[in-house]
Amino acid sequence: MIAHPVRLMGQEAVPLYVIDAAHPQPETLQTAIATQPFQRDAGDYYPGVRAPAPAGYAAWLEQVALATDATRKLTVVRATFAIAIDDPAGLAPIQRIPHFDTTDPKMMAAVHYLCEPPHCGTGFYRHRGTGYERIDASRASAWRQGLTRDRNLYGLPEAQYPDERTAGFDRIGHADLRFNRLILYPANCLHAGDLGATARDGPMRSQRWTLTALLQA
Repeated sequence: MIAHPVRLMGQEAVPLYVIDAAHPQPETLQTAIATQPFQRDAGDYYPGVRAPAPAGYAAWLEQVALATDATRKLTVVRATFAIAIDDPAGLAPIQRIPHFDTTDPKMMAAVHYLCEPPHCGTGFYRHRGTGYERIDASRASAWRQGLTRDRNLYGLPEAQYPDERTAGFDRIGHADLRFNRLILYPANCLHAGDLGATARDGPMRSQRWTLTALLQA
């Protein structure tokens, strides 16, 4: 396991932790993908399908998180395989812009990459209209108002996955995709997977395999 120094992004110093060679046996995680019942979660805006993480993964992730930042203990509240497969032409408008997972400032998000380039990593963003890089409960109303102003200024977002060209947003950082790389970041920061190169057809092994998780302090 190789933990890189924490990276602070943007004006709000959003922390990004990057751990390479994260899991001691990543091939076992890949093998587990083939045995899982993937499906869509009701009410989930993730543009693809999920399946339960393997037994023991949550406990392993909690240990990695503690080794990365020993200032607080994090407990996994959700961990799933996630494969993005949706055609961008069918995305809802909210799926075409960067998002946050929760307004809770104590929660962290994790993405564990189990695939190779040309799949791409994860981008982090500032909303230009409000200047926000993180959305907590005190900012939620202003955030929604900002999106309404964006719609008046730019119209609906283009039918594509969000990236550095998305109207109304500036990219403040990026985590490149590497096999068996794990990233952790605040779950309330604005982010988006770089899914433009995602394979949606062909064999499952060509798709963008990830394990995603939410962790509570």
